[in-house]
Amino acid sequence: MLIIDTSTGTVLTASTCVLVPDAALTEAEWEALDTMTDSEVGDLARERGAPVLHASAWQDREALDAISRLLDGQEWNSDTTAAIAELIVDTGRTIA
Repeated sequence: MLIIDTSTGTVLTASTCVLVPDAALTEAEWEALDTMTDSEVGDLARERGAPVLHASAWQDREALDAISRLLDGQEWNSDTTAAIAELIVDTGRTIA
């Protein structure tokens, strides 16, 4: 998943982005953002922000996309079932 800033055309990968609520920073910190290095801003955002896309959601999406590719126009068989099970287990889930 990508996040695109439509005002600048900047493209970001959602898995590396965080949302920082207004209340997460002091007024002084908000004002200081322009003078901070990219590294300092990144550290502050990781400390105070919340991930846009949690790692588990990213894994789920990748697994669902892979399952979709497996099933796309294919005839199902035991190999297909085993491959789907492996994709699910790779997300950290168990199959009972």
